[in-house]
Amino acid sequence: MSHSYSLYVMAAMACTMAFMTMGCSNSDDVTNKKGVSFEHELYDGKPTLGLSNDFPPESPEEAIQRGDKAYLAHEPDLALFEYIRALSFPSQKHADQAYYKIGYIHQQRRNHDLAKLAYSRASLIEPENIQYAASLGIIELKMGESDTARKHLIHTVQMDQKRQGNTSWEPQHDLFASSLKLDTSSPLNAYVGLGILADLDARHNEAQRIYRSVLQVDNRSHKAMTNLGYSYYLAGNLNEAEAVNRRAATLYPNDKRAWSNLGLTYIKSRRYEDALDSLSRAMPRQEALNDIGYFSMLEGDYEAAVDYLERAVNESPMFYAKAQENLKRARKLQIQAPPVKLSGNYPYKSQATVYNIADTSH
Repeated sequence: MSHSYSLYVMAAMACTMAFMTMGCSNSDDVTNKKGVSFEHELYDGKPTLGLSNDFPPESPEEAIQRGDKAYLAHEPDLALFEYIRALSFPSQKHADQAYYKIGYIHQQRRNHDLAKLAYSRASLIEPENIQYAASLGIIELKMGESDTARKHLIHTVQMDQKRQGNTSWEPQHDLFASSLKLDTSSPLNAYVGLGILADLDARHNEAQRIYRSVLQVDNRSHKAMTNLGYSYYLAGNLNEAEAVNRRAATLYPNDKRAWSNLGLTYIKSRRYEDALDSLSRAMPRQEALNDIGYFSMLEGDYEAAVDYLERAVNESPMFYAKAQENLKRARKLQIQAPPVKLSGNYPYKSQATVYNIADTSH
């Protein structure tokens, strides 16, 4: 191979790698100051110059296959690189799949803006794809965009009901006015998302029906269980809240939210030492004491509030400004209003030890 031909091959490869630019230019145009070999709004990983030493893919399918292989090998930057390369082909074949996979990686990285952008483009290409609509609605819910999330999640559920032959559901009247059908192919997270929206609207009974329906399909659904327990707590159904939150904490002992939900339930029941045991599994002990003091103050139990906030201040290895501020407020309220009498229920002896909290594989 002649020297001039080798240079020609190398130049051609450089042009192909710069697939997001128009035509071929000098290396300064291809590589920015950070060494990134292309610029794309959906890429946020490490510099891509030299990220892949392989020849450029010959088709979108090959690029997506490379991305899948990289993702399974725990190389998300390379996966993003390959999925974006799939978008460079004029035909845009399988572009919806590439956008969805790009969005999924960004969602895992908590890059919600980029995930939403990618999911939106996938949904524009295939508006009747259940998974695309579900993912877009869920990411919008995470971003606090309730109105658009509701729109996409309802559209998701409508498509899922149509898939199962149920055309009678009328979400305009009641999310569960008609009996919904759920199966193992249903986008369960979309249903949970609708439940969260119902809870945000203080429609707790509706939300609880949704969560229970999900649990009928997957009785270990982490999201459905923790949200059901919290919904019972919000509605004041403390016995149900304790049972569900305790089950969630037992099944998922490393989940801080499950322990927090259980702790909040115990505080509402004025079982403060049980609350301390639960909250201490989700946060440092001084923060747990502060939270018990703060929430018991909101409940009007100023005697307990002062006690737990004092313990929070004494427990902290350094100045705990939040606890100090809450303690001043609780003492002021205690002076202004008579303390709540607990008829011997305070201090409450902890019953937490009767529950066998063990690691559970799942």
